[in-house]
Amino acid sequence: MPLLFWCAATSLSLVPQKVPLTLTKDAPIPMQVICQPDTRPSVHPDSHSHTIHENVQPNFSRPSELGRKDWKIILQRTVKSLISGPTTLVAAGCAFYTTLSLFPAISSLISIYGLAFDVQTVAPQMEVLRNLLPPNAFTLLYDRVQTLVAEPPSSLTFNLIISVSVALWSASAATRSIISALNIAYNTRENRNFFIFQITAFALTLCGILGAVLTLALMVAMPLLLNLPALLHIPTPPGSIEFMARWSGPVVMFTFETLALSALYRFGPNRHISTQWRWVLPGAVCSTLTWIAASLGFSYYVAHIASYSATYGPLGAFIAIMMWFFVTAWVVLMGAELNAEMESYARGITRQPLEV
Repeated sequence: MPLLFWCAATSLSLVPQKVPLTLTKDAPIPMQVICQPDTRPSVHPDSHSHTIHENVQPNFSRPSELGRKDWKIILQRTVKSLISGPTTLVAAGCAFYTTLSLFPAISSLISIYGLAFDVQTVAPQMEVLRNLLPPNAFTLLYDRVQTLVAEPPSSLTFNLIISVSVALWSASAATRSIISALNIAYNTRENRNFFIFQITAFALTLCGILGAVLTLALMVAMPLLLNLPALLHIPTPPGSIEFMARWSGPVVMFTFETLALSALYRFGPNRHISTQWRWVLPGAVCSTLTWIAASLGFSYYVAHIASYSATYGPLGAFIAIMMWFFVTAWVVLMGAELNAEMESYARGITRQPLEV
């Protein structure tokens, strides 16, 4: 009985009582500790991304709904991510692997293109890249293409399939490095199965080569397409054919670059959120435009200011190509950062930096 009485008294003493507060001159001011619930943002347990609130419903259903102030905030976040993140270091790694994969990719391109088209039509289409590449780098690539084109045409044989597969596998090393870089840009970790990761990189490489083949074929067929109005006796505005003949090549290259980057942003990163094409297109378009401007500027810099040949000697062309790939990789990662920040802002979430 005394034990029950003591327990009841103890429990009553734990109930907060309203005691009148009386302050005297020398009495210390009592302090009250207020316990609030944890308001820190939580990470979704099923998400492998360092992004907060992955399951929050988006505030914007499409990028076209974003206003000027929204884009200003997105651009500020993108610049901050590019400056504070390991973008430069990651782009340097991508440039190294892309340089190693360059010639296997060219060999695969020429081999696959030669199965259906005349390889002699490849070299003239490279003129589109003359102003985008440094002069010595363009000469190196052009000579390599001329060497491959001069070889006897090959047919679809078992040896050709094996050699092209090996070349594609070697070229996919660049794709694997870019996928790893995109994971960092999207703040997600790579936890896919080893074979799934390799197959994804190989498939993206093959799609890129096939896309380049179709692009070259379209550029070769463009003069015939431009002559169709004359063959069909369809009147055309004065100067329109000349204008289209001049700009058809760059337009086709721009379209291919945009579609290739969109596919890379869509299927490359290890993301557990369904990403629609409209959320990767802005970054792809921005990267393509920036890449054209950066390539023109870098080509002018190498041709008129820097002298890689005088500094590096015979390695000057390779150094120029590697630096051009570095600029290209940095621009590609910039587009990925822009897409990631845009999608996070549209969902009303805040991204956290990924520990590399």
